[in-house]
Amino acid sequence: MGMGTSDAVFELTGACVHSLRFAFGAPIGYPYAPLLPEGSDQPEALFRRVQAASPPPRRNGEPWYAGMTLAGEPFRPDVVTGADRLAAVEHEEGVPSLDAAEPETIVLDEWIRVGQPDEPKTIAFPGADRGQFLLSIGYWSPIPEGEKSTEKEVRYYGEYRMDWSRVPEGRWVAVSFDAFWPPERDSADMIIPIGACDSSCPV
Repeated sequence: MGMGTSDAVFELTGACVHSLRFAFGAPIGYPYAPLLPEGSDQPEALFRRVQAASPPPRRNGEPWYAGMTLAGEPFRPDVVTGADRLAAVEHEEGVPSLDAAEPETIVLDEWIRVGQPDEPKTIAFPGADRGQFLLSIGYWSPIPEGEKSTEKEVRYYGEYRMDWSRVPEGRWVAVSFDAFWPPERDSADMIIPIGACDSSCPV
């Protein structure tokens, strides 16, 4: 599975010029802002807004990759390829979230329904999509300190294929479950390189 973003997990299964394919599960035990407070009612399903922009929004007026580093040097998205390289990208301390997306850059803006599977879904961290995309900020990891991996069970889970409303511009697209707002939001956005089509996105 992918990376934690707020009290949920996002797994990338594909992104090409036609569509975004991913899985979404919650909750994963985020200690600072739990999805469902203890003792609260358990809804039958969750509903989440998925907004994507290409090119990715700027960061406090600067390019989206400002404040990202690779091997101690400024991250250059135009020259970096390979999962091993993306997995090594780091964020400077205190780097701000991405700005709100400009209307003309939005390539997806829809709601998804995340239901409860027949049995709790077990999620592995890290997952098969390790290094296939970036988080917009340094973020909490469900992997305990000193451990290399962990597993979580989620009560809500779904797999999705969503078509872009227009072809993404350039190589990268940013995906947010908070519509890139507010600036101080307690979540990370995903910054995803556009890849090749596969069997789940027939041309």
